[in-house]
This record gives sequence, structure tokens and C-alpha cells, in this order.
Amino acid sequence: MSKKDWTPEDYPEMFDKLPDERKKLLLDWIDTNLYPIQGFNTNHTSYGLKHRIKFPEGIDHYFYNGEFKGAMLKCGFKVKDKDALNWVFNISQKSPGLKNPACG
Repeated sequence: MSKKDWTPEDYPEMFDKLPDERKKLLLDWIDTNLYPIQGFNTNHTSYGLKHRIKFPEGIDHYFYNGEFKGAMLKCGFKVKDKDALNWVFNISQKSPGLKNPACG
């Protein structure tokens, strides 16, 4: 799939449109739960990773793919192929956010 097939919600610039409190929640979750490594972890993509986000009950944990991709860039993660719809990042398999089953 090429970028011409993306929806507006797939672009990383979506992160910049989030309210500040949502930005902080997402950036803090990534900082706490995902650890960078040198290589790329092809076991997980942006689409699957965003479904692993957990917040206390009552706090919305849903983010668009683009919002998540933008946050990962802000946190300094590298992207294997920016033309792909669902991005692969340099995330350690030992990251706390990958140890628990995904929630939807």
C-alpha cells in the first residue's frame, strides 16, 4: 500500500493535532513501556502497538495509527519504512509494553 492509499488518520502529523494532555499521556506511555534498540523489531507494527496502550479506567486509550506514529517519532524511535502504512520501529522485545497481551 502506498501513501496515496492512506487515510488522513494514518499520517504522523495527526499527533500534533492532539490536545496537550493526550500528547503527554501517549508520550509518557511510550517512554515508560517501549525501549529502543539498534535494529528493527518486525514482530510489531504501529497498528498493533497502539492497541497495547493501557491507562487507568476512565481514560480513553484509543489513538489513531498516525497519532501513534507521530508520538514514536517525537520519542526518537526510528522507522524501517516510512512509506508503509503500519510502521516497524526499533523496539526491544524486552520492553514492558510488549510483555502483556494486547488489549483492543
